[in-house]
Amino acid sequence: MSKRIIILAACLMLAFSTSSAIAQSIFDVEFIVFKRIDQQDNAAQVKESNLPELDDEISLNELPEDYSKLSANQFRLEGVYNRLKTSPNIRPLLHFGWRQPLMDKEDTPWLHYSLTDEAESEGLEEFEGVIRFSRNQGLLLEHKVIGFKPMRIPEEFRTSERQNSSFDNADNDSNAILVNDEALNEQVIVNHQMPDQLHGYFVLSENRKVKLDELHYFDHPNMGILLKVTPHKASLEEQEALENP
Repeated sequence: MSKRIIILAACLMLAFSTSSAIAQSIFDVEFIVFKRIDQQDNAAQVKESNLPELDDEISLNELPEDYSKLSANQFRLEGVYNRLKTSPNIRPLLHFGWRQPLMDKEDTPWLHYSLTDEAESEGLEEFEGVIRFSRNQGLLLEHKVIGFKPMRIPEEFRTSERQNSSFDNADNDSNAILVNDEALNEQVIVNHQMPDQLHGYFVLSENRKVKLDELHYFDHPNMGILLKVTPHKASLEEQEALENP
């Protein structure tokens, strides 16, 4: 066999192995978003905060072309989710998973989601988050979620104050209610008379190098994320190379 044929065969084998390795870089990403109802820590409150402005943000309901939503029988965290549902201290709000090819960070789109819990429930009520999994000197998971709890005045408190209102003109009743509500907000905060002290905006934001097949926990006093990344198609050598660049 001539040297030219040997070189050509080696080049073809290298090209095939490279394309095969790229094709094998497919992963399942599964995560659970939950809120805490056992502790309501207002110390972590921030000023009203927005998610980063993203040009490539995509909803979980409309995944990118190369992504696919995992079905329930493909979940690895179903048992964890069911245990959280029975906990008196935690309420899970989202359990979602998708399959994606592994791409460089700058080529990977953000996935966006919004959640709303029952009005006037314990803990935070509204959530908006973005998440993405990419390759960046290893396996990188980026996540940011904003939780919000509106301020509310107990109805009996508002009623008693309105009955004692000094506004005599019936035409001004609506204005009187607005003025008194503003005053009550300040009074309630000062006197700590609200049953639920949690209110305002809270942010959980973290970028983390993740390892495959491990359960990762993103912690916050009022909410949390559980996440697991599983290789769908990847050789052992490729996994080790990705985790230890």
